[in-house]
Amino acid sequence: MSAVAAAVVALAGCSQTNLTTEDAYKIGCPAIDATVASGAVANEVAVTTLREVRDRSHPSKETKKWLNAAITLLTSDHPNALSRQTKSLIIKGCKENGYPLQNLR
Repeated sequence: MSAVAAAVVALAGCSQTNLTTEDAYKIGCPAIDATVASGAVANEVAVTTLREVRDRSHPSKETKKWLNAAITLLTSDHPNALSRQTKSLIIKGCKENGYPLQNLR
């Protein structure tokens, strides 16, 4: 089972109102790495989780910017074509939250 799948399964039983910004990084960062490595659009569960955290968990302004950037990457047909600024924001957010990315540069 991939790290993304394991994280999604672990959070699947959580009520949507229980999602936290920590959950966003736990789900989002591995999903970003997998998406960039494969060039495919991410699993809808990961995107839905990030949207739920953004819309219901009252994230900080900086975390909300990261969430929007991550959602953009995960729903893009060309995830490697994002701006340098957006990539830097995503990389920094993952690294600062304990999830250094392997595939996004």
